[in-house]
Amino acid sequence: MAAPPRHGVIDPLHALPREGGAARALAELDRFGIAQAGISVDEQPGLARELLAAHPERFFARSEVDPRRGMDELRRVARLARELPLRLVTASPARLFVPIDDKRFHPLFAKCVELDLALCTRLGVPAEPVPFAPQHVARIDEVACAFPELRIAMRDGCEPWQALAVVLMRKHPNLSYWSGGLLPSELPAELVEFANGDGAHQVGFASGATPGEPFYKALHELALERAVWPRFLRENVARILKLS
Repeated sequence: MAAPPRHGVIDPLHALPREGGAARALAELDRFGIAQAGISVDEQPGLARELLAAHPERFFARSEVDPRRGMDELRRVARLARELPLRLVTASPARLFVPIDDKRFHPLFAKCVELDLALCTRLGVPAEPVPFAPQHVARIDEVACAFPELRIAMRDGCEPWQALAVVLMRKHPNLSYWSGGLLPSELPAELVEFANGDGAHQVGFASGATPGEPFYKALHELALERAVWPRFLRENVARILKLS
């Protein structure tokens, strides 16, 4: 197996440093070979907007959605899409106690299609002490069927339904998997095998809230074929987010 390339990575779930401001945020991208990063406009909105305005070639925006807010949430997402280079919305069904296939999510899914945004949702048993039922991988099947134009990325391992996640990706061309939330050594074997086979175009990289240096140093532990690395680290995410 080949080692990963060092530069040109696209990280859609990049976490901004807690200290150091814009200078440190840019230094971290350069240090880890990240060409473009998606940053949350919810967690550090001031810093995020500063970076998006000053460095549009390096950063794009993402935001966590909450379907319980109804029309106010649809208006918020539309406003962010007007004001910022918003490419991605994220969802945490278990934290919200709202299943990913709940009808309350449907207006948001339709809005994502209208605004040409991708969706990244947590799926699988969460680490937090909350019910896992909202994040059962089987639930994404109905969403992918009902919204075939919605570009959907699953994250957080999909455990213990990794095999089902692979089956569903083979069924739905609009469904992908991102590694966000897991160390490279924790990526399920079923998904690595899928990436090395017929799913090379559906498995992509994301770091999430994992500490930077240990995460990137451990990337070489992934047993990916040489031809798969560019797709995993950049090309698949760029296609899903329609980045130039």
